[in-house]
Amino acid sequence: MNKKTVIVAGSSGLVGSEAVKLLLDDSSYEEVILLVRKKSEINHPKVKEILFNFNSSEYHIENIQADSMFICIGTTMKKAQTKEAFKEIDLNIPVKLAKLAKKLSVRKVSVISAMGAELHSSFFYNRVKGELETQIISLNLPSVILIRPSLLIGHREEIRFGERVAEKVYKVLPIIYPKKYQPIEASRVAIAMIKADSDTDNRKVTIIENSMIHELSRNS
Repeated sequence: MNKKTVIVAGSSGLVGSEAVKLLLDDSSYEEVILLVRKKSEINHPKVKEILFNFNSSEYHIENIQADSMFICIGTTMKKAQTKEAFKEIDLNIPVKLAKLAKKLSVRKVSVISAMGAELHSSFFYNRVKGELETQIISLNLPSVILIRPSLLIGHREEIRFGERVAEKVYKVLPIIYPKKYQPIEASRVAIAMIKADSDTDNRKVTIIENSMIHELSRNS
């Protein structure tokens, strides 16, 4: 079996950091290329870090070949502070990364979206995610995987009171959440992402809803 090279954008984030840990332990991947704003402390023979300007209007990388790209970029309205800043991080940057993947002839692109992503949603967050999915699909990439998690559980640097409460309630009384809406650990999302990337069925567009993320990660 040919070993693969994967590009990861957002490797310091909740899902991205979990994905990197798993990729480094996965023998089917021989190289993990991290697009980073500044050098990390990761020291591993599989890892290649590329200092990357995410603020650039168009993305270029020289002399890179990869089989897959994981786009794990995202923020919150609280952190972004404005709708424009939020759209830049959650929409414009991921779309530019997908365009870069196309330039590099990457065959499979996986993107962290969100449950409820809908282009015509009355909710700004869901509408941005819907626009993200629509724009990436329109790029006509060989294979796109859209992953739609519910509330993400995991260690964050910033405190998000509402999410912290929801997480604690879920851990004590998980039964109160319908299966479709159950919060999901970031590590489970990473497992599902890698499983989908390893799937030999290269469908044009694959959408992995929250309940399927739970199922895929349970069967790992």
